[in-house]
Amino acid sequence: MTRGDWVAMPAAPLAVAVAIGIAAAPCTPAGIGGTPWAAAIGGGALALVLGRPGWAVGPLLAGVAAIGALRALPEPLPPGHVAHLELPRTAGVEGRLALEPRRFAPGRSRLLLDVERVDGEPRSGRIQVTVYGDLPPVSHGQRVAADCRLHPAQGFRNPGTFDYAAYLRREGIHVVGTAPAERVVPLDARPPPWNVEVRRRALLATERGLPPASAALLGGLLLGDRTRLPAGTDEAFRRAGVYHVLAVSGFNVAIVAAAALGLLGLARLPRSASALAAIGVVGGFALVVGPEPSVLRAALMAVLVLLALLLDRKAAVLNSLALAALVILAVRPVDLGDPGFQLSFAATLAIVAAPLPRGAVGGALAVSAAAQLGVLPITLVHFNQLSTIGVVANLAVVPLAGAATVIGLGAVGLSFMSDGAAAFAFDAVWPILIALRAIVRVAAGVPGALVHLPAPHWTGVAAYGATLALGLQAWRLRGERPRRARVFALAALLAVAAAVLIAAWPFLGPPSGHLRLTVLDVGQGDAIVVEAPDGRALLIDAGAGGPMRLDAGERVVGPFLWNRGILKLALAITTHEDQDHAGGVPAIRRWFAIDETWSSAAPSAAPRSIGALRVTPLGGPGPPATAAGTAERNDAALVLRLEYGRATFLLASDLGPGGERRLLARGTHLGATVLKVAHHGSRRSSSVEFLRAVRPVAAVISVGARNPYGHPDRETLERLAAAGARIFRTDRDGAVIFETDGRVLTVTRWATGARERFCLDPEEPCEARDRD
Repeated sequence: MTRGDWVAMPAAPLAVAVAIGIAAAPCTPAGIGGTPWAAAIGGGALALVLGRPGWAVGPLLAGVAAIGALRALPEPLPPGHVAHLELPRTAGVEGRLALEPRRFAPGRSRLLLDVERVDGEPRSGRIQVTVYGDLPPVSHGQRVAADCRLHPAQGFRNPGTFDYAAYLRREGIHVVGTAPAERVVPLDARPPPWNVEVRRRALLATERGLPPASAALLGGLLLGDRTRLPAGTDEAFRRAGVYHVLAVSGFNVAIVAAAALGLLGLARLPRSASALAAIGVVGGFALVVGPEPSVLRAALMAVLVLLALLLDRKAAVLNSLALAALVILAVRPVDLGDPGFQLSFAATLAIVAAPLPRGAVGGALAVSAAAQLGVLPITLVHFNQLSTIGVVANLAVVPLAGAATVIGLGAVGLSFMSDGAAAFAFDAVWPILIALRAIVRVAAGVPGALVHLPAPHWTGVAAYGATLALGLQAWRLRGERPRRARVFALAALLAVAAAVLIAAWPFLGPPSGHLRLTVLDVGQGDAIVVEAPDGRALLIDAGAGGPMRLDAGERVVGPFLWNRGILKLALAITTHEDQDHAGGVPAIRRWFAIDETWSSAAPSAAPRSIGALRVTPLGGPGPPATAAGTAERNDAALVLRLEYGRATFLLASDLGPGGERRLLARGTHLGATVLKVAHHGSRRSSSVEFLRAVRPVAAVISVGARNPYGHPDRETLERLAAAGARIFRTDRDGAVIFETDGRVLTVTRWATGARERFCLDPEEPCEARDRD
């Protein structure tokens, strides 16, 4: 870019500097204060005094970056913050609703509460409360009281998966709670704010005017409300690569602004008055929709463009985009890491910067392709997703979504004045919504429409960004300076080759030659991933799933496998048919190729060798896996023994005392280096006799924090300790990772990064291997 380009958008380098500073904040040493900022500003001022304004740019931008880093540093919690309470505990909480309650499942709602009192004592802080049952009528800004069970915010802690607790902390939430709906009581009769009332009435109008599926879709298009969208429709929009139309962004705001300007123009208002009124309409629309990053970015950009119209100035789109980013990051620096913020700005930047051909079809294709190229690394990093059909699908989806948005806005607006007129408009938008859903389902049904891949390393993302920048510069110079353009084109080819190589390395790299077994943190359930020395992978159970449960297969196991470069499973085993073991299996079957499957009802008749790894199902026919009683189902669980060199693993699933006695009576060889403790450490499993036969060096318990069963039982822990086992627990340690070359075993607690080593070869101590 030329110097003139930078002069035309002065906010761009400032926004980049602030973003760099915020990104660097986690690496900023504690107590550094404003030293870097003062030094940078001082250096810039000195350059200006010496008459060298060009020299001042670097130090001044460094100062801006330092300000971004300081702004992003977390502030210490005040003494009365709820995070300082002794947790977990049951307490009476009073506070004010920070947002409108969110219903995320039948009989399940979520409240965001700014705390005022806990058990009658003044407290501060924000908590998230999950309410079970039918929530009484409460609204944003209303004071409520609730009897809550409070806990520290904690999510599943696994490599390569979403850290929900870290997300909550970024949102200022350190404590979460649960409460029955009947224990949530309004403390005042404050009416909802006008924007909440408008949103409610708009959603109610769509429900009255349209069938449920179409009403839910229109609610997503107009207001970004996807809570009522059927699961199949939601998944189809994701697979088709068109989910962005359900997130209110620049597309929707542009329609609102254009409609406002058009109507005001018909009223023959002066241009300045029309622009001023349109600013009010855009601001009101943003308040009704809510403070999502994409909404704020689009509204700020629209306001800046309308202000330019008001002041009779030419609007610089890139400068407006940068200024919007500056404002958002100044208010909420944590949004830099938010996928919505990144997707919104990346897509807009790509569309604005890309060279677009003339012609309706060519231009539409170029806009769609530019947006897809801009967001590609972000969708891979956050969602492991690559859309192959999105560019084409958007050609049909975007015009239909635009038409539905315009007519739908008109229908909702008419519903405030005339039910008859609104019904006519809803009847007009209904066929468009049906056509939109039909096209999305066709696109989603294309084989390979959505591909899941590992999240690229940051070096790969950087190489990809360099590819786009260098390629764009080559395109711009192709006519004026063709020789220099060829240099940029060659550099772009080298950068894209580096990006592809880095992204493909998980598949191209040689296998480690070690056995790696990861007991994933999936809460109260089991999910174990085994990576054999030859690179093939096994999955043993997939965590919880099913109605009213978080799907661990979708949220934890799938992302973990993708980010380990695993797209195919040599063997998938379901040891137990209960939902805490088998609930996540359907998601795994949808997303991964599987060579062979075992289950407790149909185990293998013989051991299976996967390279140097030997997998042996233990025990013969026991009680049927479909037995009605819990104890009988547990005793039907499939027990596995894994062997590699001197390392052995006994995976006891949910085996109960009856199953343990049966294995002991048959004389089954049970000795193992590592025991995956049965049934989450329940009191009735892991008997003294069973542990005496296993003699584990280490024992790992897959158990959920805050589980209602009291697992692991204190007596079970005492028996394991008495047997000489080192105990690891997923509720405290997060994922527990075992790695071995067959002679030395290394155990990593993912939550803390702590590692322990166990020598398995008595003739070759670990110290000797370290010297080698």
